[in-house]
Amino acid sequence: MTLHPWLRRRESGLPVRFGDGDAVHRAIYCSLEPKKSWNDQPNACNTCEYYGGAYNLEFSPDGSILVAACEKKTIVLFDPITEKQMCTIKNAHNDSVNCVKFLDNRMFATCSDDTTVALWDTRNLKSKIRSLHGHSNWVKNIEYSKKDCLLVTSGFDGSIFTWDINSYTEHGFVYQKVFHTPGLMRCRLVPDENRLVICTTGGYLIIIHNLNLASLAKDLRGFRPNLYRLMQLRHQFIPNAARYDHAFSKKQKYNRVELVSDFPEGNDAEVISSLQIHPQGWCALSRNMSYDESSEWSCVHDIQEIALDDDVDSDSEEDAAAGQEQNQDASTAGEGGGGGGGGGGAVAAAAALVNAAVGEPAEPNNANGNRISVNNQGNIDFPAPNSDIWAAEVSLRNRNLRVENTRSLNMANVYGITSGLIPLPTAEHQQKYQQSITVNVNRMLYYIEEPNKGKGFIKEPCFSSDGRVICSPHGYGIRLLAFNAQCNELPFITDRQDEVAAPKPLYEIKTKHCHSDVVVSSKFSPKFPLLVSGCLRGKIVWHQPVL
Repeated sequence: MTLHPWLRRRESGLPVRFGDGDAVHRAIYCSLEPKKSWNDQPNACNTCEYYGGAYNLEFSPDGSILVAACEKKTIVLFDPITEKQMCTIKNAHNDSVNCVKFLDNRMFATCSDDTTVALWDTRNLKSKIRSLHGHSNWVKNIEYSKKDCLLVTSGFDGSIFTWDINSYTEHGFVYQKVFHTPGLMRCRLVPDENRLVICTTGGYLIIIHNLNLASLAKDLRGFRPNLYRLMQLRHQFIPNAARYDHAFSKKQKYNRVELVSDFPEGNDAEVISSLQIHPQGWCALSRNMSYDESSEWSCVHDIQEIALDDDVDSDSEEDAAAGQEQNQDASTAGEGGGGGGGGGGAVAAAAALVNAAVGEPAEPNNANGNRISVNNQGNIDFPAPNSDIWAAEVSLRNRNLRVENTRSLNMANVYGITSGLIPLPTAEHQQKYQQSITVNVNRMLYYIEEPNKGKGFIKEPCFSSDGRVICSPHGYGIRLLAFNAQCNELPFITDRQDEVAAPKPLYEIKTKHCHSDVVVSSKFSPKFPLLVSGCLRGKIVWHQPVL
């Protein structure tokens, strides 16, 4: 249905039919053209040298304010309809401003590489309301849970914090570290706040279903996703990781964990740098780069709850029995090992050695030590012996900070060591242990390869307000992508108990090159047919439909 018949039906008060708006929305998105730009005059007082790159763009919920987080410690506010600059906050932080998040139509939060989070009120921008101190490294992401009135922040220190902004004391806001994993990049809440999605530098996503922020720290205390992922890749039972099998079980009432690791063929998704959630919470859009930054891809994964089979309960019981059996074997080994060590000590040693933040390279301390190189695709030459102690060679913090842009820092070199304290399991036991390891379900729906420009910079794609279209930074411009040529809404996802259709390439609607440097941010207005994009030179472009 074209635009005019659609308008006549709406004016007549006739009910909306399924698919009525597809052609109208497609016409609007296909007609988006650059209308006006800001900060593109090299000789003006507001040059890019003053503001730096536009790292993040965010609209207020009612679409009346646009805020740009800039590289040179600056926040800029605009009226998105008139495209006029309303206010500039110089030295808003002591380092680059990375992200902006509105709590309501007037109050917003910003985070920075200075490790702090700041709260602002648009009615008085002369000074920030509060500064939040808790992170120990660059803070890259902010979410807000309206249900719990909690600010959720994540940073390159691998920690996710929640802040109770209604409980200010003389010592500051009440805050709590609710989750920690090495290589943390971004975390996002779905609109109904029932799930938390996390992306990492390890080539996998983490979905926490039935989210309960109040009990998250308790439910997942000690859980190490990177260690569990290593166990999946190695297909070998690691006691310190397997004891968290319950976190994957459907019996877990709150904070059930799922790992997502399927990516297109040829996509070595080593670092998943950016993450966005569909407006209806149906799927997650991520952008990743390979270990050597030679390729980039955008992928769409289903994140909805999966109806698990009824026989999972019995499998969980068998897995629990296998875990108890392994613990008994370890205890027996400890009693027979003599000398105050014991199997419990061996497990503790394994837990101590499997740390993602090992400062200096280590050499195998055992004649049975074996070196393996692990990446997210699992194309690895593993050692034959069954190791029970693992040691990481490279600090993930160093890799995040990109001290050296070399292959050695982007690969996780891990040693597998047979200590002798825990006896090698029999083939029957080993088979049980392998069966007890949770297998990741294929979740990918759509994908597309991106141009590999602006290496080392995070590019932030975005969904349109109706979820039909994706805007992806594309070199010196933007690319509009849809799920199909008709610009339909995301098709209903098939039941995961049936055979799942193969992932499909995203459909390219149009590409516009309208910047003088690499585009790193983009955002659709929540209320108007308006798109904005920002680049590393600080130029911001307004895109509006020309019908």
